Amino acid sequence: AGQGMCGIIAFFDLLKKYQGSAEQLKERLTALGNLMRTRGPDSQGYHGGKHFGMAHQRLAIMDPLHGDQPFVYEEQGYALVANGEIYNFQELMSKHNLPQMQTHSDCEPLIALYDKLGNDMVKELNGMFGFVISKNGGEEIYAARDHCGIKPLYIGYGKEGEIWFSSELKGIVNEDCEKIEEFPAGHYWTRNGGFCRYYQPAWDSDDFHPKGDCSNIKKVLEKAVRDQCMSDQPFGLLLSGGLDSACIAVLLKPIMQELGEEFHTFSVGMEGSPDITAARMMSKFLGTTHHEHLFNADEAFEHVEKVIYHLETYEPELIRSAIPNYFLARMTSQYVKMVLTGEGSDELFGGYLYFRDAPDSQTFHRELRRIFHHLHNVNCQRADRMTMAHALEARVPFLCPNVIEEIMNIDANFKTITADRPAEKHALRAAFEGTMPSEVLWRTKAMQCEGIGMTWVAELQSRCNRQISDEEFARRDELYPINTPVTKEEMYYRKIFEKYYKGMDKFVQVWDGGCRAGGAAWKTTAYTREGLRDVKQLARGLGIDTNHVDEHSQKLANFHGKDSFVENTIQT
Repeated sequence: AGQGMCGIIAFFDLLKKYQGSAEQLKERLTALGNLMRTRGPDSQGYHGGKHFGMAHQRLAIMDPLHGDQPFVYEEQGYALVANGEIYNFQELMSKHNLPQMQTHSDCEPLIALYDKLGNDMVKELNGMFGFVISKNGGEEIYAARDHCGIKPLYIGYGKEGEIWFSSELKGIVNEDCEKIEEFPAGHYWTRNGGFCRYYQPAWDSDDFHPKGDCSNIKKVLEKAVRDQCMSDQPFGLLLSGGLDSACIAVLLKPIMQELGEEFHTFSVGMEGSPDITAARMMSKFLGTTHHEHLFNADEAFEHVEKVIYHLETYEPELIRSAIPNYFLARMTSQYVKMVLTGEGSDELFGGYLYFRDAPDSQTFHRELRRIFHHLHNVNCQRADRMTMAHALEARVPFLCPNVIEEIMNIDANFKTITADRPAEKHALRAAFEGTMPSEVLWRTKAMQCEGIGMTWVAELQSRCNRQISDEEFARRDELYPINTPVTKEEMYYRKIFEKYYKGMDKFVQVWDGGCRAGGAAWKTTAYTREGLRDVKQLARGLGIDTNHVDEHSQKLANFHGKDSFVENTIQT
């Protein structure tokens, strides 16, 4: 019951100005779909005519023998291309008394839901998705993206009134559009009405004061994990070594036992790094089959261009954290087709170190709202693009709408960091007390790029700096008037982005101040645009020697002699 992750392209020639044949349009759109074939290497589908076309690249996670897209209901004139998972599709079929479907796909019922409920149908969905429904070849068009942008979608406006939709920027960047935009999360779009925001939770308002307690955290998360285990293919868990994925691991273990499946976990890092150490500890505790990829700064630098091509951004903090994720997904895809991850927890609980400096609970909650609305082109973009670069699907139980609703309604006083509660995310840690080793439960939050190796970022930056001459750097304002690079590292990333996505710089999110903490209502010294200032704190409680770590800028020369690729499979 499911489509799995996919890539979609849809084109509608609304003013009927396209001069080519239906066959030529099909060739053009299937070629564009092929640019995203890593999203769906299992099969390709197409439906169209002379003035519209819908192409689909499929990665089959559920019901792999059936349910190729596009779904076409000839009698009613409907066609659908969808990327994602609808976890509550069976509940919705019962609730709305929908007719029997042609397949066991979780996406096919979207057509019947739209036919019955119209534009508001998307408010009923629990899932991650970007989809397009057309009626009678584009007379009606309805497109939607999930509540916080877990799955990607872009919209392009052609010079002759055409409308394009694509899962990734690379699908439409060269199609001579007058304007291309990221399709906003939590919105739907119709041909007649344009964009409409449908995801408007009560907690996301300036005058809202959350009053809930912490009693249901584990229960609501457990339900989300169970719902997201819907798969007809082998799956596992990205076990980062941090608190969030450890919590998912604890909830996933009994489910894997019920299913009679081997529990595979996957980690990335440098030998001796905080994340690798904590992930091994957690794997041993739960008895998982653990796989890890150990990398060094040379390998990281060699893959920068590939990472930027797949990630479709030049945001430096995001690129740094995406590089190890690229290696992790590459390894993981050799074993499973789907993984659960711990993404999204920090935006709900205030897990970043700069939250320690929040002046009061209301400001704390406002900052959670601010960074939540960046998920679509930060955490979610990284998780989606790095896994889909290797035909791997990533699911995010913390970003289930029910989990978000529960946690964002908790009184922010329970989330603030105080003398009595000195650890960030205390509420989450307390909910999982006794379920995992205390060294993992109470370890310091690490940004993904730092936890996997405490000094590799500085090495990466020095390599990037050597690629940009002083003369070139002096011209940065002239070359890049929008979001002008501040460092040579940023300029190096920008040059690569421009190579593949020329003119697309205007809608790439860049954090105020060059990092997540830069836009907070309070000032913090914990993070700069180059990264975390004190990386030693990440190793506390894990028995790691940090004498070699002087400052974040120190070079880890002893890694230069190591092989650039080491992969271990540890049976515990």
